[in-house]
Parts: sequence; C-alpha cells; structure tokens
Amino acid sequence: MRGTYTRGEDSLQIYWRDNRVTDSITGDRVVAGLGFFDGVHLGHQAILKKVQAVAAAIHGVPVAVTFDRHPLAVIDPSAAPLLLTSREERRQYMWDYGMEGIAELTFDGRMANLEPEQFARDILSGQLSVVAVVAGADFTFGYRGRGGVDLLRQSGAHWGIKLVETIDAVRIGDEKVSSTRIRALLQTGSVEDAAQLLGRPYRLAGPVVEGEGRGRRLGFPTANLAVDANRLIPIDGVYAVTVRELINDKPARYTTKQGESLGVLSISNKPTFAGTDRVVEVHVLDQQESYYGKRLEISFHSQLRPIRRFANAKELQEQIAEDIKIARKLTRRDCSGRGEKIYSLRAL
Repeated sequence: MRGTYTRGEDSLQIYWRDNRVTDSITGDRVVAGLGFFDGVHLGHQAILKKVQAVAAAIHGVPVAVTFDRHPLAVIDPSAAPLLLTSREERRQYMWDYGMEGIAELTFDGRMANLEPEQFARDILSGQLSVVAVVAGADFTFGYRGRGGVDLLRQSGAHWGIKLVETIDAVRIGDEKVSSTRIRALLQTGSVEDAAQLLGRPYRLAGPVVEGEGRGRRLGFPTANLAVDANRLIPIDGVYAVTVRELINDKPARYTTKQGESLGVLSISNKPTFAGTDRVVEVHVLDQQESYYGKRLEISFHSQLRPIRRFANAKELQEQIAEDIKIARKLTRRDCSGRGEKIYSLRAL
C-alpha cells in the first residue's frame, strides 16, 4: 500500500444540517454522493437528487462526501482551476438540495497517496458507514485516480457498500454540463449561459472594503468587494446584477439572505483613471446606505458592455447613467427550478 490514513479531526469533518460538526458517523446507513461539487451545477444536482431518492428507499442518511480543496491544488497547483464556490457556499447549496450531512475530507499529500482500496475501506466504510454510493460515471478516487465506480461495484460488498449508482452526464446543447464549461463561459462574460448550467445565477460574495471614493464623487457611490484569490471572477466588464447583504448565522452554517436590490457592477482596473489593480465594485440602485464592513452577495444576470477607457470623467458619468438605464429595463423575471429570480436582457 502506498499511503496510510489516520483518523482524526484534522482529516475529516462532517457538517450536519442541525449545525453539529463531527469526525465520524456511527450507527447510520449512509448513502454517499461522491464528488468535489464545485458550483453544485445541474449535473451535481442530479447526483444529489439520486442520493436523496436512494436514502429514502433504504431508510438511510443522505451525505455528500467531498474535499476541502480542489485535488489539483495539491497534486498539480499550476493546473488548479479558480473555483466557482467557496467551501461554505458548497455546503449551503448541498443542504439546499437535500443533504443531511457534508463529509469534508482534507485533501493533502497523505490523501493524494491513499490507495483506492484504503479510501473505500477506511474512509467510506470505516469512518462514514457508507452502504450505498452515487457518483458520476467518470468519478475517480485514490492514488492517481486508480479507483472508480467499477472498483466499488466489484469489491464494495467486502466493505459493506452494497449499492453503487452512477448518473449520466446532464447535457445542455451538444455538451455536458461541467464546472470546466461554466468557467469558460464566465471567462467570456456569458453569465446568462452559465446560469443555465448552474440552475441559478453565478454568485460572488465577500466583505466590502474601503475604496478610493471616486464613484461617490462621480455621483454613483460603489461598494468595493474583496474576493478570495482562488475564486473565479468573470471577465472584465459591466454587468447587471442583484445584490443582497449576508447576515452571519451559526458558525457551521453559511448565511441567511436578506433583501435583494438591482445593481450595476464593474470589474476592471479602472482604465479611465490609469488604475493597475483589478477591482470589483457595485453601485446599488436606489440605495444611499454605506456597505463598508458588511458582507454582500452578488448575482450576475447580464453583461451590459465591455470595459473601455473614456476621455474624461464626464463621459464616464454619462455612460454609467446609460448602464443604469439599461439595467432598469430588466423587467423579465423567469423562475429557475428553485424559484429564484433570473433577469434577462434577451426579453428586451
């Protein structure tokens, strides 16, 4: 065997819907959905729905088994992608889709070198009491991805895993829904298409930090959002967004979400003012309050235009006023499968 696995709180934490945090599961029949679940997109949602169904059928507990970071962040950091969701966001979305618990494994060098059989025996069976597994057909695990659903089907019974279900890839258009495809859309500004694959708008969240105050001097005060360095920020541009303040709930949970407002968001290095740092700043329409020190969540709905350099501040003011005018025209509201508002310029 290449690696060893030592049980402990530093290697596995299970976050429960009722806010408990444990490092093992005993006495329960766990149905495990396996994957990293970045974005919790339509393909991931299909897996989680199947987990729910199997758990209900065998009187088990639906649990998502995932990692605290993208495996490539350890295996090949130069190839690690920017993420669509934070750990906290992934947990909240998975709870929203019916999971009772989220088992979050620490992906480090020890985990990367663990043999597939050890992963199944020591973690899935030994520590998590898994009796059934649901995963995408291409899901792999263990050292160099040597394990997969075929191994679990062939040998799972030895470890008490008696049922293995696979979910075919969800397809929209000619391509399957994947985190990679969503990243590519966001990196071209196609936030509406990304929302179709996610089943909801793409979102960024973070604290509001002090800016230069230039937006206020122009007549359009902005809140500058601090975004984690490992999060994917869409391509530079001006976007129609909705904004809501996040209020911290209990430590093991994400947040509750309060009132939503329309906004115009800019991602750029402020070329009109010869800026160098990339800034994410949002003007919240019809709001005068200061958001400094608060935590905001931004939902992307449409790209209004690319970033360009203006001759002077007056030209920029006129363009911002036009951006706001267009954003206000977003009157079409479609409902996604979870009843969330999606604004679209395509109805104009």
